[in-house]
Amino acid sequence: DPVAVGLPITVIVEATLRDDRSATVAEVKSFFREAPEVQQCYCVTGTAGFILILLVPTMEDYEARTARLFADNDLVRSYRTIVVLDRIKAGSTLPI
Repeated sequence: DPVAVGLPITVIVEATLRDDRSATVAEVKSFFREAPEVQQCYCVTGTAGFILILLVPTMEDYEARTARLFADNDLVRSYRTIVVLDRIKAGSTLPI
């Protein structure tokens, strides 16, 4: 439970890269993979290159992290934040 460990805010971020070159995509994958606040990261089709799920203790903390992860990252052209109001269902059990 993220709340129990002091990470009550779940944020979904849609990140668009500056370009779609394979070297850029590979570098961004590595960067996001190493970021501890990124719980999940998906390379997706469509206008966004990546969808990320982050867990943070406060919105102030998230704002500080956006600078490093997105705003000051030369590989990221733009990003959009969606703050989760309520976790209805979250889990990793496979539907088999």
